[in-house]
Amino acid sequence: MLKNIQGQYLQQKLSPQAIQAQLLLAIPTLALEQEIKKQLEDNPMLEDSADVDTGSTDKTESNEKEDEYQLDEWSNYAEPREFARGNQEDRTEYLINKQSKLKETPLEQIYRLGLDSEQIIIGEEILGSLDDDGYLREPLEGIANDIKKKYSIDVSNEEIENVLKIIQKLDPIGIASRNLQECLSVQIEELDVDTKFKQLAIKMINDCFDEFTHKHFEKLSKLLNVPLEKVNELFEIIHRLNPVPGKQDIAADYIYPDFNVKKVDGKLQVELNEDSNPKVRISKRYLDLLRAKDTEKETKEFLKNKLDSAKWFLNAIQSRKDTMLKVMEAIVKRQKDFFETNGGNLKPMFEKDIAEDINMDVSTVSRVVRGKYVQTDFGIYELKYFFSSAMHTDSGEDVSNKMVKEKIREMIDSEDKSKPLSDENIADMMNKAGFLLARRTVAKYRESMKIPKATLRRKIML
Repeated sequence: MLKNIQGQYLQQKLSPQAIQAQLLLAIPTLALEQEIKKQLEDNPMLEDSADVDTGSTDKTESNEKEDEYQLDEWSNYAEPREFARGNQEDRTEYLINKQSKLKETPLEQIYRLGLDSEQIIIGEEILGSLDDDGYLREPLEGIANDIKKKYSIDVSNEEIENVLKIIQKLDPIGIASRNLQECLSVQIEELDVDTKFKQLAIKMINDCFDEFTHKHFEKLSKLLNVPLEKVNELFEIIHRLNPVPGKQDIAADYIYPDFNVKKVDGKLQVELNEDSNPKVRISKRYLDLLRAKDTEKETKEFLKNKLDSAKWFLNAIQSRKDTMLKVMEAIVKRQKDFFETNGGNLKPMFEKDIAEDINMDVSTVSRVVRGKYVQTDFGIYELKYFFSSAMHTDSGEDVSNKMVKEKIREMIDSEDKSKPLSDENIADMMNKAGFLLARRTVAKYRESMKIPKATLRRKIML
């Protein structure tokens, strides 16, 4: 039997404005700029005050005071990893627009080669099938089927292979390769070296790949029937090749610090980068329109909604600025020795420590440190760098595990490359230095620093 029951329930829900504030807090400076541009396009009640100030000398409007509102290697010669395949059209667009430099894309190069229309169609389909790393993992049969469906043209695997070989020699050389061996072989063929050297290098890549990846120098010397000196020369040349031709220099690879920390009169001072403190405000022009008595009711309603939205956005930006400064100042206070000794003494620290210091939630601190960077006189650091667990020494002192990692890196950098240190050797050396480490801990730290194991660090010392 159905019954109607009346009751009271308490639910906690985030308002759209609170969600917006959290998102703004998490994004880094570059993403904030994009979000502000989007808001400026969508909301007429917002304006870029920098643009307004720049053009103020050309205006004939009155100088009445405006209203003011305070309102985130190649060293092991491994195969490139598989990338998730998305929509083909999206992949093509990503490939075409990867660089903002004055440099021809592979697609533009295809168009100027003087190929016939069928070859151009094949070339477009190949480029549109590439993964994010520039490799072609789509079988030729699949490309032929796609061309048949789209253009009702029958093409053979041989015709596709011919166009593929042309594309692989475009810039970047090796793009559209089907595996690492093919990628390196194409680049070797284009090297300005003698033919015999090319043949040896290609043989090593294709016939002795396992020995090549594991750096079995002596075995390669026997298989190729060349002295160790020649093997070393082959490795030196091949090591300069690009195993991931699809990876190109893009703006996202650059770091734009969100903070500056510097000494002023002997004291550490924290500043937000100018780009992290955008100049955006309420538009006086549309505010006047909202206040005007002769403005239509529907227009006023529209502008009022936009004004509320603009105020919420400006408040979120101000809140972001205040919270970021609080977090960074708390980090500097706890890591004072680090900043005063040019990065020489990093203390163990957790996000909850900063949260307690500034009386905020740990999730807020986590959003602030995600994808943010600080500029110092001795380098740029990601905020996450300052958070690490403690490592005990035999003297009972707690040190940051990042300092332990740096010591491991120093040992590896200074090792005899003909006889690299094993993880067990490093653990023994660290224990003698007073750091209590097991071999598996050394291996974990080494892998986290993307340092290959000893066998892959080995070099021929002539």
